[in-house]
Amino acid sequence: MAVGLDALDQAARALADVAEEAAVVVGLVARAAADPDVVAGALLSPATAAVAEAALAEVVGPLGLGGELAAVLALAATVRAAVAAYRGAEAAALATVERAQDAVLFAAGRMAPDLLVGVLALDALGVDVPGLLDRTAFDHPLVADLAGGAEGLVLGLRSNPLTAPLVPVRGAPAVGGPVGSAGPVSSVGSVGSVGSVGPAPPLGAGGADRDYERAVQTLADSAALWGLLDDRGRAQVTVEPVPRAGGRAPRDLRDLAADQGNVGDGEGYPGHVRVIEVPQPGGSVWVVEVSGTQDWGLRAGGSPFDLTTDVRSMAQASTVLADGVQQALARAQADSAGPSPSSSAARGDAVMLVGHSLGGIAAAGLAASPRFAAEHRVTHVVTLGAPVARMPVPTSTQVLSLEHTRDPVPRLDGERNPDRATWVTVTRDVHDHGAEGAEAAARASRAHDLDAYVETAGLVDDSTDPSVESWRATTAPFFDGATHGEPVIRDYLVRRVRP
Repeated sequence: MAVGLDALDQAARALADVAEEAAVVVGLVARAAADPDVVAGALLSPATAAVAEAALAEVVGPLGLGGELAAVLALAATVRAAVAAYRGAEAAALATVERAQDAVLFAAGRMAPDLLVGVLALDALGVDVPGLLDRTAFDHPLVADLAGGAEGLVLGLRSNPLTAPLVPVRGAPAVGGPVGSAGPVSSVGSVGSVGSVGPAPPLGAGGADRDYERAVQTLADSAALWGLLDDRGRAQVTVEPVPRAGGRAPRDLRDLAADQGNVGDGEGYPGHVRVIEVPQPGGSVWVVEVSGTQDWGLRAGGSPFDLTTDVRSMAQASTVLADGVQQALARAQADSAGPSPSSSAARGDAVMLVGHSLGGIAAAGLAASPRFAAEHRVTHVVTLGAPVARMPVPTSTQVLSLEHTRDPVPRLDGERNPDRATWVTVTRDVHDHGAEGAEAAARASRAHDLDAYVETAGLVDDSTDPSVESWRATTAPFFDGATHGEPVIRDYLVRRVRP
């Protein structure tokens, strides 16, 4: 719908341009009636002059070009009014959805102790609660959209006397917090930036458009009081002497998705970022692959590819991982043996950021970071199963998001991806399309698996959809392979080092 509205906006501007040109023609025709030669000729042939004047009047009159001019102006105004009405209705609908999300999670937060008792009771009876939730999310994927009500959850937790001490208001001490706690600390700042530190601002500060991010950050900072979801530290980045066997420069989207499995192996090859340099006639283009979540523990450890980074990234806060990715790309560009003596960053080489799940969140966050954009020209972002709808990626960056309708992870921000010419979202129901194992398992976790997204990427490669073809046309340099020289693959180990 939004792409259509953008097209209508362009049409309205085109109509206004036509009307402006028509107005110039009308003026020229009107001035012809007062031309000295025409006036002088009227003295010699009044009848002919009268016919000429009548013809000119008809051209610029309401039945001629003048009438057409008025009609074009009216149409342009009507189109603008229709676009404004559609956008207003869309905004009202989204506001209604957000209020519903907040209301449901407010109730969940207020009843959190009762819900916890219920879960423990089911577990004691032998019920596989995680498995039940996994199957429920697959059968009813819209349930995951409720996660957009993070603000309601915070307020609900604060409204219950039992849970209120766990989510203190900014500036208030946490009752029963760990000994020696200095308060919630996180790397707060613009998306993908590093270095700023401070607690989450209060909900409602600075406009409702940031309430979701502030609420997620509040939850993370509250958990940090207990030593959980604490991302304090710095990124230690080490280049691998030899990249992992099996890694290769992508020739299409399927290759790009499949390579995530090589670099994102949390068991055999944990904690890595891959930077692929693809030579071009005038320099190089760069593919940066960021791994997904590899550690689901609540307590942050040495690997920044963990749940802590997931939550902090969703809050659009700075993270150790974002800093590590930035360092890896900067080092790869500095080590490049390109044709220009200047650095690759100074040449303005194009960069594509790619990631599955957490990697996609980090990729979109870096693309939205003013600091990262000041040093790198991010032209493309590819996300696989990642909740990135709220990331303020510039419209100049081409985004392709692959999402499975039964995968709850892309829904965790409770909002749809921007629908614009430079952001293409491809959705697929793996249940209906028979992805391997999806029918048998019928679990949301299977819908989120990288293997399923690799299969979807292959389908996108074969797609003739105009939006996909348009995106594909802009990405050709990244998939050139060895056309202009042998691609260089560099792997970097990223670790979180405590202060």
